Order: sequence, then C-alpha cells, then structure tokens
Amino acid sequence: MKIKFGRDPMDQYSVPIAEERTGITKIFQIKIRKKSEKPGRTLTVVWDARRPLIKGIVNRYSYLVKFEKRGSLAGNHYHKRKQELFFAVNGDFLITLEDIETKKKEQISLRAKDDKMIFIPSRIAHVVVSTTKNAILLVTATSAGTEADEFTYKFK
Repeated sequence: MKIKFGRDPMDQYSVPIAEERTGITKIFQIKIRKKSEKPGRTLTVVWDARRPLIKGIVNRYSYLVKFEKRGSLAGNHYHKRKQELFFAVNGDFLITLEDIETKKKEQISLRAKDDKMIFIPSRIAHVVVSTTKNAILLVTATSAGTEADEFTYKFK
C-alpha cells in the first residue's frame, strides 16, 4: 500500500527546517523528534525516498566512516558521477570543498549536535577531517563507491 506523503505526523521529520546555500553546496537543518513520552532518545530521519533533500538524488548506497583519532581524514578526491550527503552521527568535522573547475573553495564545520546534512555534488573535491576523536560520519550516496569514479585531488 502506497501512503501519500504529508498525511502522517511523522512526515514532518522528513522535511528540513531550513536550507542554506553556500557558494558551492547546500546545507540542510534536519528536524529532530523528541517526545516527552519517549525520554532519553531522539529520532532523526536522514533519508526518505518520498521526499529527497535534493530533487533527482536517489540514495543507492549508505555507509558509516569512523574516525578514531582527532585529525583523521577521508577524501582528498572528487567524483565525476557520484553525489553524496554527509551527516555527523557523532563528533565534529571540518569539511573542505573545492570546485575542480572554478577553484572556488570553502570550509564548513559539521557537528553532530547541530543536526545538519551537507550535500556534496559531483565534480566538487572534498576532504573531511575529524576535529574530535571517535567521530562518525554517515554518508548516503547516489552510487556505490568505485575506484573508477574516485579521482585524487590535491588541495592547495
């Protein structure tokens, strides 16, 4: 049975509270469900196929990246096809983005306590550095990770 979006009170958690455009990307403020009758826990919707954050983006591959030490990094690459959404599950991160064609560059702090999700378009180089130990990053992507679509990029 197909349920129409917007009829269930839970659907409100699939719609971001706010959307911020940067020079390169978009950052989404995610609405968190906290209920007094369910103390000590929250619910965070990071993907709802009925209401994707970016039109045309389909989550086909999701994974966690665990950063054991402060200063650990991932990335230093870009993808020609793959697009990603980053969500800090635990800890804090500094994300550096650079448009490989225009060389426009920006840095974004992503902290678990802020409940934000960052969109990484294709052809945008990215490096993620943990600024706390035991940090966990959730990545949802339009395709599986493949070496054929991962290109090393040197940030200057």
